[in-house]
Amino acid sequence: MPVDLRTHDPSDDVQINPRTNKAAIIRLLYTNPNYGFTPSEIHSRLDDIPKGSITGTLTRLLNDGDIGKTADGYYHALESRDDLRRFARGLVQVQTLTDRYNDDFTPDDIEQTDDHPASNTQSETRQHSSANKEPAPEDWIESVDDSEQA
Repeated sequence: MPVDLRTHDPSDDVQINPRTNKAAIIRLLYTNPNYGFTPSEIHSRLDDIPKGSITGTLTRLLNDGDIGKTADGYYHALESRDDLRRFARGLVQVQTLTDRYNDDFTPDDIEQTDDHPASNTQSETRQHSSANKEPAPEDWIESVDDSEQA
């Protein structure tokens, strides 16, 4: 999969796409670090992922050292993986934002600055708006020397 070099940080330990089954399972396990889950329990909480995919993904995560497994078959978060805990917390925050703003959130809702205008139309509107213009020096009130008036 290609990497966007503008945002790529090679020192980032977590190389998991947030929109994958891996990310969903990491999120579940690392936001519930005191619990172990069977594949069936994970499937019941993540019902949009096929059960066969859950088993395969759990195996890959376990082999990669991202999660642990008890002797009796419960998958769990690892205490030593603070990076994955932060990753899962970030996934929760993104989900909270998308739930809060739902489909009503558009690029127009983002505050724009003059450095990065949303579109040329908004930029042109700003330039032609006389309400926001600063007066030109010739429009300033002329100062009057008080000594000449006496």
